[in-house]
Amino acid sequence: MPMSFSYTLDKFWGVGNETVETGTEDYFREDLDIQLEVQVPPLLFFSDLSSFILDYKHTNIVDVEDNQFLTDESITGYNGGDLFGVGFGLVWDRRDNLFYPTSGHYQYMKFLVYTEPSDYTFTTFELDVRYYKKLFKKSVLATNLYFKNVSGNAPFYELAALGGHQRMRGYFQGRYRDNNYFTLQTEYRQYFWKRFGFVAFGGIGDVSEEITDFNLNQLKYSFGGGLRYLFNKKEHVNLRMDIGIGGDGNTGIYFGIEEAF
Repeated sequence: MPMSFSYTLDKFWGVGNETVETGTEDYFREDLDIQLEVQVPPLLFFSDLSSFILDYKHTNIVDVEDNQFLTDESITGYNGGDLFGVGFGLVWDRRDNLFYPTSGHYQYMKFLVYTEPSDYTFTTFELDVRYYKKLFKKSVLATNLYFKNVSGNAPFYELAALGGHQRMRGYFQGRYRDNNYFTLQTEYRQYFWKRFGFVAFGGIGDVSEEITDFNLNQLKYSFGGGLRYLFNKKEHVNLRMDIGIGGDGNTGIYFGIEEAF
C-alpha cells in the first residue's frame, strides 16, 4: 500500500493552453497520498494484470505566495481538500524487459471515480500506450502515446498536467493544465561505448477543455537528449540524465533510474 507525504514548492499558471508567465506562479502545498491496489483475476477484464484501486488524497495549500489565481475563490481547489476515489487499473504487457525494453508493447488503462465524502466529485481516465522496436545493434526506437481526461468538479491540482520528467520534458509539470491532455513522444536509444549510451527524443502535446478543442496548429513541442550508464547489467537498469527543451524556451534537467517510458 504506497503512502507518501510531501511538502512542495509548486507552480500554478491558471487553467488552459494559453496561460502566460507572470513570475508569480509559486505556491507551497502539503500532500498526503495513500493508494491501495487489490489484484483480481486477469480474465475478469481480459488483461494481463487487473486491479481494483482505492485512493485517498489530502492536500493543504500552505502558502499562496503572490499567486493571484489562488486568492480567487472561483478556482476549484484553491484551499485544498480531501479526495476519496475508487476505480480499476488494467495492464497489457508484452515487453521483453521491464527496465529497458527492446521490443514489444505495453498498455495501461486507469479509471477512478471521486465522490462523497470527497470535497470534490469528478472522474479521471488515463491511457498509456508504449511500443518498442530494435533497429540496429544496441539501438532501440521507443514510442509513447498518453492521454488523460478529467471530468467533473476537479480541483486545479488534479487536472491533466503537461510536462515533467517523463513526458514533454522541458516543460515544468503543470505548465499547462486542463480537462484533457494528450502527448505523443518518441525516443532513440543507443549504447556507444561499454556501459555508456545516449538518447535523443522529441514530443508534441497539448491540453484542452474539451476533446474536440485540440488544434494541430497550437500543439506544444519539446525535444532534447541525454546520457545513460548501465549500472545493473543483469536487470538492464540505467542511470539517466536528460536535458529537455520546451517550445516556450524553458529547459529542464532530469536525473533518475530507468527510462522515461
